[in-house]
Amino acid sequence: MDSVLVVHFWLGILVAACAALLAWFRLGRRIALYLLSLQLVLGLVLIVAGLRAPAPHLVLGVCGWGGYMFAGYLDRQPDSRQNVLVVTILSSALILLAAFIGVRAATPV
Repeated sequence: MDSVLVVHFWLGILVAACAALLAWFRLGRRIALYLLSLQLVLGLVLIVAGLRAPAPHLVLGVCGWGGYMFAGYLDRQPDSRQNVLVVTILSSALILLAAFIGVRAATPV
């Protein structure tokens, strides 16, 4: 299970980088959404295997994923460019905060 945790960790770094750098573009948001979906599946595998994570890490990750999904929906609506930007900014902030909490939880004191 340690290898899944390591993949989850490194994929989390990649997702955080995509949230900060690529999510402002339609293709970048789609890539970030796919990576984040894979990240959530790996997180579920870890939870089922018995590993624990702080509740804010889980909630913020799922909310960020939902925000990217909602931004993708809004992007297909007419005259919603500014709303897409606001939702993307908020979702990226949630993802970055979730990544920070996850790294802090994995770091020994």
